[in-house]
Amino acid sequence: MQTSLANKPRQLNEKWLLLGTLLSSTGNSMIWPVMTLYITGVLNQSFTTAGVVLMIGAMVSLLGSFVGGKLFDHWRPYAAMVMTSIIILTAVASLIFFNKWPVFAILIWIANFGMGIEQTLVNSFATTVPGQKTRVIFNNMYIVLNIGVVLGTLAVGYLFDYGFSLLMMISTAIYFGLMLIIVTKFNVSVDAADPVVSNEEEQGNKPTITRKKFKLTPVLIAIGALLFITYLSYMLWETVMAPHMKTLGMPTRNYADLWMINGVTIIVLQKFVSNWANKHPYHVSVILGSVIFALSFFFLIFVTTFWQIVLVFELLTIGEMLQSPQVPAWVAQITPKEVAGQAQGFVSMMISSGRVVGPIYSGVMMDHGWTDILFLSVFIVMIIITGLLAVTMSRRVDKNPVA
Repeated sequence: MQTSLANKPRQLNEKWLLLGTLLSSTGNSMIWPVMTLYITGVLNQSFTTAGVVLMIGAMVSLLGSFVGGKLFDHWRPYAAMVMTSIIILTAVASLIFFNKWPVFAILIWIANFGMGIEQTLVNSFATTVPGQKTRVIFNNMYIVLNIGVVLGTLAVGYLFDYGFSLLMMISTAIYFGLMLIIVTKFNVSVDAADPVVSNEEEQGNKPTITRKKFKLTPVLIAIGALLFITYLSYMLWETVMAPHMKTLGMPTRNYADLWMINGVTIIVLQKFVSNWANKHPYHVSVILGSVIFALSFFFLIFVTTFWQIVLVFELLTIGEMLQSPQVPAWVAQITPKEVAGQAQGFVSMMISSGRVVGPIYSGVMMDHGWTDILFLSVFIVMIIITGLLAVTMSRRVDKNPVA
């Protein structure tokens, strides 16, 4: 008897995953680069207030990451993606008309909540794409994400002077396109392993169903700590670097140029970096990338000109390329498929946790004029955590060489 092709479950095509990532990244990158400047320069709020807004935004994004993982594993991933796209679209569209204080902050938080859910769901969907290794999928997503960063920051650099509402109109159109892709292309089969049934069933007794749970192992804890300090550090570039560069006598336009250079570097070099990384175990790439990433903050203490900052940011970018796309694929590889959503939710939550603490920590340090101590402190903490991850892996690698 032949099986009808019409009954074969449809699977997500990588091109739609990548296009969705591109649109999401572009829309998001038209918002976050101007957050601090808009809150302080247009809404006339303090830098402390701007830091609080960013912190709360990261907290609700963290909550969204947790919710997204649960929805993927225990509800309907497609329905969750559709609802999330509607939440983000509604919040961003509302910012066109309601962008005064404090409504602006509330709408940003709603968008952050939706983006937290979306990030986890997209990463979880990425683990289901057939035909390629998971780490290749995440490398491709990382490249596309940074293309979106380039497009979004370029738009901000050229259009911000024409008003925030114009940026939100364009971002709304982008998120509407994302919603259409999700509605039409993400209604796919999400494979999940069957629950384990005990042999009591063979003896005529009621079977016992065992479902795997997401558990924190020493390696996952070390990875989580590394993600936390990495994105706490990364928040320095999104918060204090714009005013720090202004203090050094550089125009605001140079800040947008910096992100454009960062994105172009990733687009050009990521394939070469990922080809090298894919030939080595995950931990080799992640640990090397983390050391390079940390060193960039040490050198940042000594820079005084724009091109020196560019060189330091390029060093950070190389470290980021080695580390960032490998981590979600690594976590997917060392956790059961049945908890893929919660595993990717853990990744997103640790990223969001760093983003929660980053603005407040950097704000306090900047208020006291401790800029150099700020850069030195994140360098030291990141080196320590990277060392702990290396020690943890040295104890594990003999038992599991592919980890």
